[in-house]
Amino acid sequence: MAIEHFHCPTCHPRLVRGSTPAVCGAVIPPPIEGRGASQKCGPCKKALDKHRPGHR
Repeated sequence: MAIEHFHCPTCHPRLVRGSTPAVCGAVIPPPIEGRGASQKCGPCKKALDKHRPGHR
């Protein structure tokens, strides 16, 4: 099952899969063809609450 990470366009304007970090700190993986089911990244959800106020 693939995991969907959150990309912050303010911190990293250009998304380069395989090298751009997600909000949780993990690298956003390259797309997988026919990946089927996916789930949202739990650490990204938690990190997003702390990350957003930094842009205000």
